[in-house]
Amino acid sequence: MFVPPFCPYKACPNHVVVPDSPWYRPVGFHHTKAFGAVRRFRCLTCNRTFSVQTFSVNYYAKKVLSLRRLEHAAAESGSIRALSRLFNCSCGTIVNRIDRIARQAISLHATLRPRIAEGEPVSFDGLVSFDESQYFPNDIGISITAESRFVLGLSHATTRRSGTMTESQKRSAERRYEHCTFELKAIERSFTEHLDLLERERLLTKKTPLILITDQKLEYQRALRRHRLYRTQDEEHRVAQVLIPSTLPRDYWNPLFASNYMDRQVRKDQAHHRRETTCFCRNGANGMSRLMSYIVRHNYEKKYLIKWPVDRTETHAEMAGLDRKEIRRMRREMFTKRAFLSFLDLLPIDLKIWRKEVWRPQQGALVRGSLPAFAFM
Repeated sequence: MFVPPFCPYKACPNHVVVPDSPWYRPVGFHHTKAFGAVRRFRCLTCNRTFSVQTFSVNYYAKKVLSLRRLEHAAAESGSIRALSRLFNCSCGTIVNRIDRIARQAISLHATLRPRIAEGEPVSFDGLVSFDESQYFPNDIGISITAESRFVLGLSHATTRRSGTMTESQKRSAERRYEHCTFELKAIERSFTEHLDLLERERLLTKKTPLILITDQKLEYQRALRRHRLYRTQDEEHRVAQVLIPSTLPRDYWNPLFASNYMDRQVRKDQAHHRRETTCFCRNGANGMSRLMSYIVRHNYEKKYLIKWPVDRTETHAEMAGLDRKEIRRMRREMFTKRAFLSFLDLLPIDLKIWRKEVWRPQQGALVRGSLPAFAFM
Protein backbone atom coordinates (compact mmCIF):
# COMPACT_ATOMS: atom_id res chain seq x y z
CA MET A 1 0.00 0.00 0.00
CA PHE A 2 1.31 3.45 -0.92
CA VAL A 3 2.41 5.63 2.02
CA PRO A 4 2.77 9.37 1.25
CA PRO A 5 6.33 10.43 2.17
CA PHE A 6 5.33 14.05 2.97
CA CYS A 7 2.70 16.67 2.25
CA PRO A 8 3.37 17.97 -1.29
CA TYR A 9 2.42 21.58 -0.46
CA LYS A 10 5.54 23.51 0.57
CA ALA A 11 3.61 25.92 2.84
CA CYS A 12 2.53 23.01 5.03
CA PRO A 13 4.70 22.08 8.09
CA ASN A 14 4.44 18.42 7.05
CA HIS A 15 6.24 19.17 3.79
CA VAL A 16 9.70 19.23 5.37
CA VAL A 17 9.26 17.54 8.77
CA VAL A 18 6.83 14.62 8.79
CA PRO A 19 5.48 13.87 12.31
CA ASP A 20 5.53 10.37 13.79
CA SER A 21 1.80 10.54 14.52
CA PRO A 22 -0.71 10.04 11.69
CA TRP A 23 -0.75 13.23 9.62
CA TYR A 24 -3.03 12.19 6.71
CA ARG A 25 -6.12 10.10 6.03
CA PRO A 26 -7.42 8.38 2.89
CA VAL A 27 -10.38 10.08 1.21
CA GLY A 28 -11.32 7.61 -1.49
CA PHE A 29 -10.41 7.50 -5.17
CA HIS A 30 -10.83 9.53 -8.32
CA HIS A 31 -10.98 7.95 -11.76
CA THR A 32 -8.82 8.96 -14.71
CA LYS A 33 -8.55 7.76 -18.31
CA ALA A 34 -4.77 7.52 -18.13
CA PHE A 35 -4.27 5.76 -14.77
CA GLY A 36 -7.65 4.34 -13.79
CA ALA A 37 -8.62 4.64 -10.12
CA VAL A 38 -6.18 6.89 -8.23
CA ARG A 39 -6.16 6.95 -4.45
CA ARG A 40 -6.49 10.32 -2.72
CA PHE A 41 -5.42 11.56 0.72
CA ARG A 42 -6.04 14.60 2.91
CA CYS A 43 -3.39 16.29 5.05
CA LEU A 44 -4.70 16.74 8.60
CA THR A 45 -2.60 19.89 9.09
CA CYS A 46 -3.23 22.02 5.99
CA ASN A 47 -6.51 20.21 5.10
CA ARG A 48 -5.50 19.99 1.42
CA THR A 49 -5.87 16.87 -0.68
CA PHE A 50 -3.39 15.05 -2.89
CA SER A 51 -3.11 11.68 -4.57
CA VAL A 52 -0.69 8.88 -5.36
CA GLN A 53 -0.03 10.56 -8.72
CA THR A 54 1.14 13.75 -6.99
CA PHE A 55 4.46 12.02 -6.29
CA SER A 56 4.78 10.53 -9.77
CA VAL A 57 6.75 11.99 -12.66
CA ASN A 58 3.56 11.60 -14.69
CA TYR A 59 1.57 13.89 -12.37
CA TYR A 60 -1.21 15.73 -14.21
CA ALA A 61 -0.44 13.89 -17.45
CA LYS A 62 -3.40 13.02 -19.68
CA LYS A 63 -1.46 10.56 -21.86
CA VAL A 64 1.21 8.15 -20.64
CA LEU A 65 4.43 8.08 -22.64
CA SER A 66 7.59 6.13 -21.89
CA LEU A 67 9.89 8.91 -20.72
CA ARG A 68 12.97 6.70 -20.94
CA ARG A 69 12.15 5.87 -24.55
CA LEU A 70 11.47 9.54 -25.29
CA GLU A 71 14.82 10.54 -23.77
CA HIS A 72 16.56 8.03 -25.99
CA ALA A 73 14.67 9.11 -29.13
CA ALA A 74 15.28 12.82 -28.43
CA ALA A 75 19.02 12.08 -28.20
CA GLU A 76 18.99 10.43 -31.64
CA SER A 77 18.57 13.64 -33.66
CA GLY A 78 14.80 13.48 -33.95
CA SER A 79 12.94 16.78 -34.26
CA ILE A 80 9.89 17.63 -32.13
CA ARG A 81 7.55 16.91 -35.03
CA ALA A 82 9.28 13.60 -35.79
CA LEU A 83 8.94 12.61 -32.12
CA SER A 84 5.26 13.53 -32.15
CA ARG A 85 4.75 11.17 -35.11
CA LEU A 86 6.73 8.44 -33.37
CA PHE A 87 4.68 8.67 -30.15
CA ASN A 88 1.39 9.48 -31.90
CA CYS A 89 0.74 12.67 -29.95
CA SER A 90 0.90 16.44 -30.42
CA CYS A 91 4.08 18.53 -30.51
CA GLY A 92 2.92 20.24 -27.32
CA THR A 93 2.79 16.89 -25.52
CA ILE A 94 6.37 16.13 -26.60
CA VAL A 95 7.58 19.54 -25.37
CA ASN A 96 5.76 18.98 -22.06
CA ARG A 97 7.37 15.57 -21.54
CA ILE A 98 10.84 16.84 -22.46
CA ASP A 99 10.35 19.59 -19.87
CA ARG A 100 9.53 16.92 -17.29
CA ILE A 101 12.61 14.91 -18.24
CA ALA A 102 14.74 18.06 -18.00
CA ARG A 103 13.50 18.87 -14.48
CA GLN A 104 14.10 15.30 -13.36
CA ALA A 105 17.54 15.44 -14.99
CA ILE A 106 18.43 18.66 -13.18
CA SER A 107 17.47 17.07 -9.86
CA LEU A 108 19.65 14.02 -10.52
CA HIS A 109 22.57 16.06 -11.86
CA ALA A 110 22.54 18.61 -9.02
CA THR A 111 22.62 15.74 -6.51
CA LEU A 112 25.44 13.71 -8.07
CA ARG A 113 27.62 16.46 -9.57
CA PRO A 114 29.27 17.56 -6.28
CA ARG A 115 30.43 13.97 -5.67
CA ILE A 116 32.74 13.66 -8.68
CA ALA A 117 36.46 13.27 -8.08
CA GLU A 118 38.45 16.43 -7.43
CA GLY A 119 41.41 17.71 -9.39
CA GLU A 120 40.36 17.29 -13.03
CA PRO A 121 40.93 20.33 -15.24
CA VAL A 122 37.74 21.95 -16.53
CA SER A 123 37.35 22.84 -20.19
CA PHE A 124 34.94 25.59 -21.22
CA ASP A 125 33.69 26.84 -24.57
CA GLY A 126 30.53 28.18 -26.16
CA LEU A 127 28.34 26.29 -28.62
CA VAL A 128 27.13 28.90 -31.12
CA SER A 129 23.67 28.29 -32.58
CA PHE A 130 20.59 30.50 -32.89
CA ASP A 131 17.03 30.89 -31.56
CA GLU A 132 14.08 31.85 -33.74
CA SER A 133 16.26 33.56 -36.38
CA GLN A 134 19.89 33.71 -37.47
CA TYR A 135 19.80 37.37 -36.43
CA PHE A 136 19.59 36.20 -32.80
CA PRO A 137 22.55 33.84 -32.25
CA ASN A 138 22.93 32.13 -28.91
CA ASP A 139 26.17 31.23 -27.16
CA ILE A 140 25.53 28.13 -25.03
CA GLY A 141 28.32 27.83 -22.50
CA ILE A 142 29.33 24.24 -21.70
CA SER A 143 31.74 23.36 -18.88
CA ILE A 144 33.13 19.83 -19.02
CA THR A 145 35.87 17.91 -17.24
CA ALA A 146 38.89 17.54 -19.50
CA GLU A 147 39.64 13.83 -18.97
CA SER A 148 36.38 12.06 -18.09
CA ARG A 149 34.37 14.43 -20.34
CA PHE A 150 31.64 14.78 -17.71
CA VAL A 151 29.52 17.85 -18.50
CA LEU A 152 29.11 20.08 -15.45
CA GLY A 153 26.70 22.78 -16.57
CA LEU A 154 24.93 24.70 -19.33
CA SER A 155 24.28 28.43 -19.67
CA HIS A 156 22.59 30.53 -22.33
CA ALA A 157 23.52 33.94 -23.75
CA THR A 158 21.84 35.76 -26.65
CA THR A 159 24.07 37.95 -28.83
CA ARG A 160 23.88 40.03 -31.99
CA ARG A 161 24.61 38.50 -35.37
CA SER A 162 28.27 38.88 -36.34
CA GLY A 163 30.36 38.07 -39.38
CA THR A 164 29.99 39.11 -42.99
CA MET A 165 26.52 40.15 -44.16
CA THR A 166 25.17 41.40 -47.45
CA GLU A 167 23.65 44.86 -47.70
CA SER A 168 20.11 43.47 -47.54
CA GLN A 169 21.03 41.42 -44.48
CA LYS A 170 22.47 44.51 -42.80
CA ARG A 171 19.26 46.44 -43.46
CA SER A 172 17.21 43.52 -42.15
CA ALA A 173 19.35 43.41 -39.00
CA GLU A 174 18.85 47.14 -38.42
CA ARG A 175 15.07 46.74 -38.68
CA ARG A 176 15.02 43.77 -36.32
CA TYR A 177 17.33 45.38 -33.74
CA GLU A 178 15.51 48.71 -33.73
CA HIS A 179 13.18 47.67 -30.91
CA CYS A 180 15.48 45.08 -29.28
CA THR A 181 17.55 45.38 -26.11
CA PHE A 182 20.42 42.93 -25.82
CA GLU A 183 21.84 41.84 -22.49
CA LEU A 184 25.03 43.69 -21.57
CA LYS A 185 28.10 41.46 -21.18
CA ALA A 186 25.98 38.35 -21.78
CA ILE A 187 28.92 36.02 -22.44
CA GLU A 188 30.73 37.25 -19.32
CA ARG A 189 27.61 36.60 -17.26
CA SER A 190 27.28 33.15 -18.81
CA PHE A 191 30.87 32.22 -17.92
CA THR A 192 30.44 33.68 -14.42
CA GLU A 193 27.60 31.25 -13.74
CA HIS A 194 29.97 28.35 -14.38
CA LEU A 195 32.56 29.93 -12.09
CA ASP A 196 29.91 30.18 -9.37
CA LEU A 197 29.22 26.46 -9.84
CA LEU A 198 32.91 25.60 -9.50
CA GLU A 199 33.32 27.88 -6.48
CA ARG A 200 30.52 26.09 -4.64
CA GLU A 201 31.20 22.48 -5.63
CA ARG A 202 34.95 22.28 -6.25
CA LEU A 203 37.22 22.00 -3.22
CA LEU A 204 40.45 23.85 -4.02
CA THR A 205 43.65 22.74 -2.29
CA LYS A 206 47.33 23.00 -3.02
CA LYS A 207 47.27 19.49 -4.52
CA THR A 208 44.02 19.99 -6.47
CA PRO A 209 44.04 23.52 -7.92
CA LEU A 210 41.37 24.61 -10.39
CA ILE A 211 42.71 24.60 -13.95
CA LEU A 212 40.41 26.24 -16.48
CA ILE A 213 41.04 25.55 -20.16
CA THR A 214 39.43 28.09 -22.49
CA ASP A 215 40.11 29.77 -25.79
CA GLN A 216 41.48 33.31 -25.94
CA LYS A 217 38.12 35.08 -25.85
CA LEU A 218 38.50 38.30 -23.83
CA GLU A 219 35.11 37.87 -22.14
CA TYR A 220 36.34 34.75 -20.36
CA GLN A 221 39.49 36.47 -19.14
CA ARG A 222 37.60 39.51 -17.84
CA ALA A 223 34.97 37.38 -16.08
CA LEU A 224 37.61 35.29 -14.31
CA ARG A 225 39.62 38.34 -13.15
CA ARG A 226 36.48 39.79 -11.54
CA HIS A 227 35.34 36.58 -9.86
CA ARG A 228 35.87 35.67 -6.20
CA LEU A 229 37.67 32.47 -7.20
CA TYR A 230 40.44 34.53 -8.72
CA ARG A 231 40.47 37.52 -6.35
CA THR A 232 40.53 35.46 -3.13
CA GLN A 233 43.06 32.79 -4.13
CA ASP A 234 46.15 32.22 -2.01
CA GLU A 235 48.95 29.66 -1.78
CA GLU A 236 46.53 26.94 -0.67
CA HIS A 237 43.72 27.77 -3.12
CA ARG A 238 44.97 28.35 -6.65
CA VAL A 239 43.16 29.03 -9.93
CA ALA A 240 44.89 28.97 -13.31
CA GLN A 241 43.52 29.71 -16.77
CA VAL A 242 45.10 28.02 -19.78
CA LEU A 243 44.45 29.95 -22.99
CA ILE A 244 44.33 27.91 -26.19
CA PRO A 245 44.28 29.51 -29.67
CA SER A 246 41.08 28.62 -31.51
CA THR A 247 43.11 28.11 -34.71
CA LEU A 248 44.73 24.92 -33.44
CA PRO A 249 43.60 21.64 -35.05
CA ARG A 250 40.60 20.19 -33.21
CA ASP A 251 42.23 16.82 -32.63
CA TYR A 252 42.81 14.67 -29.53
CA TRP A 253 46.02 16.51 -28.67
CA ASN A 254 44.30 19.86 -28.43
CA PRO A 255 43.87 20.80 -24.72
CA LEU A 256 40.32 21.92 -25.62
CA PHE A 257 39.51 18.47 -26.99
CA ALA A 258 36.75 17.86 -24.41
CA SER A 259 34.89 21.02 -25.46
CA ASN A 260 35.41 20.29 -29.16
CA TYR A 261 34.19 16.73 -28.61
CA MET A 262 31.02 17.98 -26.89
CA ASP A 263 30.42 20.50 -29.67
CA ARG A 264 30.61 17.68 -32.22
CA GLN A 265 28.30 15.40 -30.22
CA VAL A 266 25.61 18.04 -29.76
CA ARG A 267 25.62 19.02 -33.44
CA LYS A 268 25.48 15.35 -34.41
CA ASP A 269 22.73 14.29 -32.01
CA GLN A 270 20.55 17.41 -31.72
CA ALA A 271 18.82 18.37 -34.95
CA HIS A 272 18.13 21.99 -33.98
CA HIS A 273 21.85 22.69 -33.42
CA ARG A 274 22.98 21.27 -36.76
CA ARG A 275 24.29 23.84 -39.20
CA GLU A 276 22.52 24.69 -42.47
CA THR A 277 19.24 22.92 -41.76
CA THR A 278 15.59 23.89 -41.70
CA CYS A 279 15.29 22.31 -38.24
CA PHE A 280 16.25 25.01 -35.74
CA CYS A 281 15.30 26.10 -32.24
CA ARG A 282 12.07 28.12 -32.24
CA ASN A 283 12.15 28.71 -28.48
CA GLY A 284 15.37 29.20 -26.52
CA ALA A 285 13.93 27.92 -23.22
CA ASN A 286 12.62 24.72 -24.83
CA GLY A 287 16.00 24.24 -26.51
CA MET A 288 17.83 24.45 -23.18
CA SER A 289 15.44 21.93 -21.61
CA ARG A 290 16.05 19.47 -24.41
CA LEU A 291 19.81 20.02 -24.27
CA MET A 292 19.81 19.44 -20.50
CA SER A 293 18.07 16.08 -20.90
CA TYR A 294 20.60 15.17 -23.59
CA ILE A 295 23.57 16.17 -21.41
CA VAL A 296 22.40 14.09 -18.46
CA ARG A 297 21.89 11.07 -20.68
CA HIS A 298 25.41 11.62 -22.05
CA ASN A 299 26.88 11.76 -18.53
CA TYR A 300 25.07 8.85 -16.89
CA GLU A 301 24.01 6.51 -19.69
CA LYS A 302 26.41 6.77 -22.63
CA LYS A 303 29.49 4.56 -22.68
CA TYR A 304 32.71 6.55 -22.31
CA LEU A 305 34.35 5.09 -25.44
CA ILE A 306 32.34 3.49 -28.23
CA LYS A 307 35.44 1.56 -29.37
CA TRP A 308 35.86 -0.17 -26.01
CA PRO A 309 35.37 -3.97 -25.82
CA VAL A 310 31.77 -5.00 -25.22
CA ASP A 311 32.50 -5.98 -21.60
CA ARG A 312 33.57 -2.41 -20.73
CA THR A 313 30.52 -0.23 -20.12
CA GLU A 314 31.77 2.58 -17.86
CA THR A 315 29.95 5.86 -18.40
CA HIS A 316 31.38 9.38 -18.25
CA ALA A 317 30.01 9.71 -14.70
CA GLU A 318 31.80 6.54 -13.60
CA MET A 319 35.04 7.79 -15.17
CA ALA A 320 34.56 10.96 -13.11
CA GLY A 321 34.46 8.88 -9.93
CA LEU A 322 30.77 8.22 -9.28
CA ASP A 323 29.44 4.87 -8.07
CA ARG A 324 27.63 2.73 -10.66
CA LYS A 325 24.98 1.40 -8.25
CA GLU A 326 24.10 4.90 -7.08
CA ILE A 327 23.84 6.11 -10.67
CA ARG A 328 21.51 3.27 -11.65
CA ARG A 329 19.33 3.76 -8.58
CA MET A 330 18.91 7.48 -9.22
CA ARG A 331 18.33 6.93 -12.94
CA ARG A 332 15.45 4.56 -12.06
CA GLU A 333 13.98 7.14 -9.70
CA MET A 334 14.41 9.85 -12.34
CA PHE A 335 11.72 8.18 -14.48
CA THR A 336 9.35 7.34 -11.63
CA LYS A 337 9.55 9.69 -8.62
CA ARG A 338 8.72 13.35 -9.18
CA ALA A 339 11.41 15.85 -8.15
CA PHE A 340 10.21 18.74 -5.98
CA LEU A 341 11.88 22.11 -6.42
CA SER A 342 11.44 22.93 -2.73
CA PHE A 343 13.78 20.07 -1.77
CA LEU A 344 16.55 21.18 -4.15
CA ASP A 345 19.17 23.84 -3.46
CA LEU A 346 19.85 24.75 -7.08
CA LEU A 347 22.43 27.17 -8.38
CA PRO A 348 21.24 29.91 -10.78
CA ILE A 349 22.78 28.01 -13.71
CA ASP A 350 20.41 25.07 -13.03
CA LEU A 351 17.47 27.12 -11.78
CA LYS A 352 17.23 29.09 -15.02
CA ILE A 353 16.80 25.88 -17.02
CA TRP A 354 14.25 24.55 -14.52
CA ARG A 355 12.25 27.80 -14.76
CA LYS A 356 12.86 28.07 -18.52
CA GLU A 357 14.34 31.56 -18.21
CA VAL A 358 16.24 33.06 -21.14
CA TRP A 359 16.97 36.61 -22.21
CA ARG A 360 14.72 37.73 -25.08
CA PRO A 361 16.01 40.84 -26.90
CA GLN A 362 12.53 41.54 -28.28
CA GLN A 363 11.31 42.14 -24.73
CA GLY A 364 14.63 43.36 -23.38
CA ALA A 365 14.39 41.19 -20.26
CA LEU A 366 14.86 37.75 -18.78
CA VAL A 367 11.64 35.96 -19.76
CA ARG A 368 10.22 32.89 -18.06
CA GLY A 369 8.69 30.24 -20.29
CA SER A 370 5.28 28.68 -19.90
CA LEU A 371 5.29 26.15 -17.05
CA PRO A 372 2.56 24.47 -14.99
CA ALA A 373 2.19 25.61 -11.39
CA PHE A 374 3.27 22.25 -9.99
CA ALA A 375 6.76 22.74 -11.46
CA PHE A 376 7.41 25.28 -8.70
CA MET A 377 6.23 23.12 -5.79
